[in-house]
Amino acid sequence: MFKVFVSYSTHDLKNVTELQQSLVGTGVEVFVAEHSVTASEPLSEKISSAIGACDLFVLLWSANAKASDWVPQEIGKAHSLNKTILPLVLDDGLALPGFISGLKYLPVFRDPQAAMAQAQDFVLKQFQAKQAALQAAIRQKEQENARNLLVLGGVLLWLFNQK
Repeated sequence: MFKVFVSYSTHDLKNVTELQQSLVGTGVEVFVAEHSVTASEPLSEKISSAIGACDLFVLLWSANAKASDWVPQEIGKAHSLNKTILPLVLDDGLALPGFISGLKYLPVFRDPQAAMAQAQDFVLKQFQAKQAALQAAIRQKEQENARNLLVLGGVLLWLFNQK
């Protein structure tokens, strides 16, 4: 499973929904607080846990997000956990904040469709890279297990041949 956390202002929910819909059926699990947290659940705990568990942190950066109480905290948490951060800038002329100011971003304000397509492509490539790494780790573990069985077989054969 590949997990994506989306950080956004609720005022930008249209863009969030568009991104989320573009990933339906891809095997990517998208955490959007608006849809992923149910009534009575502890919001801050769910968000913190989802950021910790995510493979990719997607930021929809806008004037609304900048003014949000939550978004800057989510960015800080993701940065402190060394998460890969994919910024999508919704408003022209709005610089990324603090520690992520040097990241290359996707300019949604220029061409929303192209930027969202690039975002989807980036997410899917990250997902494929994770799958490839997991498959390589599985192959390596299988090879280690096969070597261990050969060694064990050799030891057992030696023991049975002892008088």
